[in-house]
Amino acid sequence: MEYEIWLQAVLLEGSNKVIRVLKYFGSAEKVYKAGKAALESSAIFSPAELERAAKITIKYSKDIIKTCRKNKIDIITISSSRYPKSLWNIENPPLVLYTKGEFPDFSDKPSICIVGPREISEFGKKSAFSIAYRLSRAGFTVVSGGAKGGDRAAHLGVLKAEGKPISILPCGILNPYLLENEKLRQTIAKTGCLLSECPPEKGVNRASFKVRNRLLAALTLGTVVVEAGEPSGVLITANYACNYGKDLFVIPGNPTYPQYKGSNKLIRDGAKPLLDVFDIFNEYIGTFGDRIDTEKAMQKTEVKEKTKKIIKNLPLTLSKEAKMLYNQLDKQKFSADDLLSLGISDDLLISAITELEMERLIKSLPGGFYEKI
Repeated sequence: MEYEIWLQAVLLEGSNKVIRVLKYFGSAEKVYKAGKAALESSAIFSPAELERAAKITIKYSKDIIKTCRKNKIDIITISSSRYPKSLWNIENPPLVLYTKGEFPDFSDKPSICIVGPREISEFGKKSAFSIAYRLSRAGFTVVSGGAKGGDRAAHLGVLKAEGKPISILPCGILNPYLLENEKLRQTIAKTGCLLSECPPEKGVNRASFKVRNRLLAALTLGTVVVEAGEPSGVLITANYACNYGKDLFVIPGNPTYPQYKGSNKLIRDGAKPLLDVFDIFNEYIGTFGDRIDTEKAMQKTEVKEKTKKIIKNLPLTLSKEAKMLYNQLDKQKFSADDLLSLGISDDLLISAITELEMERLIKSLPGGFYEKI
């Protein structure tokens, strides 16, 4: 483990030299002990990599391991039996994965990645939330990237389904990336899993997202594109999925809308139009039939709330927070600020509002207001 952490620090995340180096030297430990002359004669390492190899010592790795143990971060290396087999099929597999939470067995159940832009439309946000919710209820492992917008909506959908969201980060797990998502990351670490190729405290740079996006596509059987303009980072993940031979599902949109320009081109070039979540179920039910519960995914029923105010026809799928919120609405028109006194956390409040919108119990209005239907 120490040597693999060291070698990843030398090559950097996303390097396409990992397999070549391991085949040439036999192991990360042998690379570390080979010496400068052997590394140079291999003609594999760049001058910058040779400089890092000389500068970084094994103490660096020991410090990383110590930090991980202190913060309950697990380390999975390329030589571990827990390392996902799907990552061996790409040209630049990570030497090390850092995880916090329950790391899933990606070969045990169907897995889908959901991606959307940070600046996403209301329809896109609801779509990501709904698809993630239905897939999670059906038994899928749902993966996204931990950003705001489409990623956040997907993670909240899984949480609403009482599933185990998987968030793949472009930085270290301890890095304060997107402070507005900090509570969500904490929740995912407890209920699902945070995953990163980066050492715990490493930050982000322009290359981090592209490097991370390959893992989103590689670890899952298919990728769902909720919205993609042009250009868009979402298209990077979509291209990886195509290159890896994975399924690509795309929600089509109005061709005059800029947020669907990239999406519609993907469909034109062969991606599968996603018109209903059953388009995904049908793709994998032949292989994972006994592990895909479509009835549970779509189940709704009437329920009476045990409160002074009886609300009829509330879907069973509504979370307790959404039911509480709806039952305590004493205004026909209201804002999110009006709901803060209910004692619901920000993450759950946003999730509850989204649920009520999806079920057409409330509708959004201009200016950040909502109205009961």
